[in-house]
Amino acid sequence: MKRRIIIAARITAVSIILGIVLGIAGGLFYLCINGATVFRQSHSFVLFLLPVGAILVNLLYKLFKNEDDGGTNQVLISARSDTPVSIKMAPSIFISTVFSHFCGASVGREGAALQLGGSIGYNTGKLFHLTPREKSLCTSIGMSACFSSLFGTPMSAAVFSIEIAIVGRLNLACLVPSVIAAYISRHVARMIGAPDLEMTLSQAFEGLTTEPIALIKVSIIAVAGGLAALLFCTLLEKGGQMTSEKIKNKYLRAVLFGSIVLALSFIFPGQTYNGAGVDQISAFMRGDVVPYQFIIKMIFTVLSVIAGYKGGEIVPSFYIGAALGAFMGSLLGLSPSLACAVGMVSMFCGVTSCPVTAFAIGIEIFGSSSAPFFLLASAFSFFFSGRKGLYSSQKREMYFSKE
Repeated sequence: MKRRIIIAARITAVSIILGIVLGIAGGLFYLCINGATVFRQSHSFVLFLLPVGAILVNLLYKLFKNEDDGGTNQVLISARSDTPVSIKMAPSIFISTVFSHFCGASVGREGAALQLGGSIGYNTGKLFHLTPREKSLCTSIGMSACFSSLFGTPMSAAVFSIEIAIVGRLNLACLVPSVIAAYISRHVARMIGAPDLEMTLSQAFEGLTTEPIALIKVSIIAVAGGLAALLFCTLLEKGGQMTSEKIKNKYLRAVLFGSIVLALSFIFPGQTYNGAGVDQISAFMRGDVVPYQFIIKMIFTVLSVIAGYKGGEIVPSFYIGAALGAFMGSLLGLSPSLACAVGMVSMFCGVTSCPVTAFAIGIEIFGSSSAPFFLLASAFSFFFSGRKGLYSSQKREMYFSKE
């Protein structure tokens, strides 16, 4: 009993430290990305950096001697097996993600948050000479803290960190410290000016949650979101493999695909598809959507990632899901804000294979009035998105699985 108390006290202390440190780091990360985005949106000439920007990102990783860091996949492996995560991952992903947003690449920030938090978390455990199992917990705690500080969703962040490493199994041993770190980091990030991600549905939908027609319409959007997630992940995987085989020089790939993104930015002006695109989601919730927008954003993101830009694909997935949901809502006669929310939740679930987190994030961002719809969205998307996800290192422990 005494030993358990000592371990619990030690992990709790580290959780508090990580909550504070990653609240500051995540808050600054958000402010830097936001500043880079605002500057780019008001100075369109910055887009001309797209062909060379990815080269600079590659050179940055070479400078840090961190070219084969494994990215988010490495962090997920560490979260379940104590595989080391280099501290160099933190500054390299921080700088490269901010620069990617500055150039106008269609990338996100939450994948970067997992790397930033996981790297700092693991190495904090190492600094305090914790056991291998405790360092693994610190990786998950760090992911939770950084996700929360950047997104402002502590409940979802805590669940995400215990669900993402192994599909089909929650690492409940890490739940309490992840919750502690998530709430502390969000509070610290707020103090330095990083806001929460909150969106308001145009109306409450409690009355619809028992109507069969509404449930069927939501289920159709959820299935579409799961299939869109499957397509997106397949394009990222196969596109990356094919281009690496055909164009072995990564600097040439950077110039070529960066140039294609630049050309597309002029074909589709207004920077509608550049950057993460969070601001565009508000328009989708009002019903201002074009049928092909989710496909174009998907193409922008795949090309940006192949070029070598950093940041992740989760926030672009929100954009894709929101655009798809709003479009399908217009066809099905469903409120655009509800359809948009369902699309976002289903797309997130499909690309991450995290249905519990998807359900939680729907409630945390949009409120609990539509919780039954978010449950449907998570369930159907998880089923129809199959075994593919953004992270190949995810271990799958599912019934009826051959893996």
